[in-house]
Amino acid sequence: MKRLLLCLIWVISTFFCLPLQAHHGLETSFQAYPGLQAVANVRDIAYQPGGGVWLLNHQGEVVFFDGHQTHPLSDVLSLPEEKVTAIAFAHDALWMAGQNFIYRYQSGQHIVTRYRLPQTVLARQADAQSRLATIDGELWHISDGQLSRYVVEDNSFSIWRAGQWRAELTWMTNEHRLIAIGQALYQVSEQGIHQIRRFNSPITAITGQDSRAWVSTHNAVYLLALDEDSVTGQHILTQQGGFHYLASGAGGVWAANEQGLFLLSLDGSASPVWTPGQNAIDGTRVTFLRADAEGGIWFSTDQSLRYRAAGQRWIAHQHGPFPQAITQGFSKASDPWLLRGRHWRDLNGRWLARMPDQNGDKIKSAARQATQLWWSTENGVAGLDTRTGSRLTLPEPVANFAAEHLYTDAAGTLWLAKGPQLIRYWPASETVVDYGTGWQVDEGDVEGFYDDGRGSVWIRQQQGLTRYRDGQFQAIRLPVSLLPLSDLYTDERGRLWLASAQGIYQYDHTTPDTVSAAYLSLNNEQFHCITGNKDGVWAYSNQAIVHIAPRGVVRTFRLPTPMGQVVCRVSNPHQLTIFSGAERFVINTDQLAFSLRKPPKVVIGAVWQQDRRWRIAPRQQTAMTLLENNPTQLEWGSWPPERQVSRVHYQLIAKRHPGNPMAGQLAAWQQTSSDTITLANMAGGEYQLRIAIPRDGASHTVLNLDISLPMLPHMLSGAILAVFVSIVLLAVGLAFKQRYQARQQSKRLQQHRTTQPVFDPIAAQPDAVVVEMKGHHAKRRAQCQQLRSAWISRFMQAVENGFTNPDFSTHELAAALAMSERNLQRKCRQYFHITVTSYITQKRLTYASGLLKQGMSITETAEACGYRDPAYFSQRFKGYFGVSPSQYRDRILPQVLTSPTD
Repeated sequence: MKRLLLCLIWVISTFFCLPLQAHHGLETSFQAYPGLQAVANVRDIAYQPGGGVWLLNHQGEVVFFDGHQTHPLSDVLSLPEEKVTAIAFAHDALWMAGQNFIYRYQSGQHIVTRYRLPQTVLARQADAQSRLATIDGELWHISDGQLSRYVVEDNSFSIWRAGQWRAELTWMTNEHRLIAIGQALYQVSEQGIHQIRRFNSPITAITGQDSRAWVSTHNAVYLLALDEDSVTGQHILTQQGGFHYLASGAGGVWAANEQGLFLLSLDGSASPVWTPGQNAIDGTRVTFLRADAEGGIWFSTDQSLRYRAAGQRWIAHQHGPFPQAITQGFSKASDPWLLRGRHWRDLNGRWLARMPDQNGDKIKSAARQATQLWWSTENGVAGLDTRTGSRLTLPEPVANFAAEHLYTDAAGTLWLAKGPQLIRYWPASETVVDYGTGWQVDEGDVEGFYDDGRGSVWIRQQQGLTRYRDGQFQAIRLPVSLLPLSDLYTDERGRLWLASAQGIYQYDHTTPDTVSAAYLSLNNEQFHCITGNKDGVWAYSNQAIVHIAPRGVVRTFRLPTPMGQVVCRVSNPHQLTIFSGAERFVINTDQLAFSLRKPPKVVIGAVWQQDRRWRIAPRQQTAMTLLENNPTQLEWGSWPPERQVSRVHYQLIAKRHPGNPMAGQLAAWQQTSSDTITLANMAGGEYQLRIAIPRDGASHTVLNLDISLPMLPHMLSGAILAVFVSIVLLAVGLAFKQRYQARQQSKRLQQHRTTQPVFDPIAAQPDAVVVEMKGHHAKRRAQCQQLRSAWISRFMQAVENGFTNPDFSTHELAAALAMSERNLQRKCRQYFHITVTSYITQKRLTYASGLLKQGMSITETAEACGYRDPAYFSQRFKGYFGVSPSQYRDRILPQVLTSPTD
């Protein structure tokens, strides 16, 4: 009875403690994609149909994320004086809402139009909330107490409904428009507003999808089934309420409040995903939660921004220590076993055998067949009969061999390797063959084995690859750049796939020296393992998982960066298990492969001309005017962000002037692995730029370019020149007139002196006045120059003090200088002709070049210059200097070391 009571107390205490611990697997599914590290405290999101997303933070700053990097709107546009509080994308334009006006930004034409809100909106409180929403192609402005709709025919906003509601408790879709007031839920239609449900406590959040709605009150969360004008069903989803954010996406319903982020289940549980203060996701409070059209979830705190892709629902994230050992062998003959503690288990966690006491010896490798299990330590190799649990008696050469790698092939023989030494053991006959080190030609230590199931065993070495078949060892000639190989795999068609630091390659053993690239790695991308099943070939790198479909189409999906040791295993024909440090990913490969069938899109993030962003987020199939005879750089990304794209093909076609000698060269397809497409100086005319993703079936992203100097700049330049010439001519005429008048006055004075030589003070007064005025202007110019020099010194000193801080931003710099961010941007452009962000970036990269000259590593240099991510630092460094940090250091450092001045 006492034991039962103690167990009951333990279960109850554990139940109440569960909400205090976040579900680590779900937390790691929210990823920080490259380019989003500096984005946080998000307030609103607007999705661009052609790809990409606009982000608005609580400071009123708007940026565009193209899937690779972010582009601040302030770099190409002076934002409104009033703070932007909401954004939306509709009618091929970005809409931004302030307190008094709504602004429409057309990126292609670079036009901003201002709309005044209806008069009743201006009478609201200063702290009233507002939102923008795009419903069935229509733009709505949702504010506290009012719904306004944009009328295309009138090109203005008109009030649709007014009442006593809050903007954040308003939910609108194509079928329903729900509004919460206190404890009641109302539906708004053309006929009016009527109540459809009343709850026991005030409503705190609403979300929905199709004919379903989720409503959070102070006491619970309800799932409602909706009809046209009524509620047909109600279910209490969880008794835990008080959520301020709700979002319905892939994986379930997500909710957030002061305690963190939760996943709501139909069984009534609210699983904690993130709590404030956790190391995985920085932040102290949730600022934004929303689902996109594909089911992905955007989640923001006051210090970071994360995105959970829709495909994550087919990947189970689990957290736990890396297994002490994993058996290696021919996968079709024996599934892998894992050693945890003193128990061997399969991939599903089922107990299989007990490990004998090892006296603390660390296991280096393990292998097994149907009834026998072997493992190696520093003292040698030991074995276990899995049926009886008794120890195996092994021959002395095997028992005393401290193998670093064990592997069982398809025939059931055991391969053992330590450094370059190789031994083979037949358990049935207890035959041992010691090949020593003479079986290879100085290609380094053995790093692994692989049996292709077709009579060949492949041996990976540090500097080569060897094939064993029919008692013969055959060295395989591979390009030196591919070595060493990280893993091998043979598919059902007998094709050998190789994973290395350079990417994924296919080797045809029937044709000597034939290696073809299937996927080339990105910068700093390193593949750890490769395997496959009926759904294709799967390779895992430190940036993504790469899927090669049976027909050869390559698709990618980003996963968290691996930490520590990595192992990939196939547990059944449609399941892949990846062990990555303390993380374990169980992937439903058939569902994930199906979700990846939709090809990604290429998104133009920004267009650069004259060393500045010329346009941001031009849409696909759009026309854009650029300046002629000016180099053009297009920064591109891919969408959705979880679909990693390593390179694109692009083609520039001249649509006008077919006799242009450059037309033949521009029409050729070119390939780039950089995030920037550079177009050389082009003459005036019309061009069409086509961008495609190789081997992914993606449709072309077409961008029409009109390379010519627009008429408006011509007219403005002519008008400015005419005004300037008129002012100069007027000044010259006045000068001649004053000179003529002075001469006439001098003649009259001279005549007066000859007749009456008396000193006239009036005649000397004009010269004195001129001298006094000149001195006044010179003094004022000196004061202005002094103030300018003082501000520049303060600005440069403030940047010098803070640029090494990764969190150093324009907001902090403006606070240090006691001025607004808008005035800071204006003065920086006036004095330095660049933005504040560009100045800080140049300062960091210039400082980084000096550290690289001193021989400092790239990681240390990035950290010293204020970059958390060395990969992002390398990307910015290459974009500024034209070479990567490692290439810069390799070129500059030898020159510094051999300089005559040293």
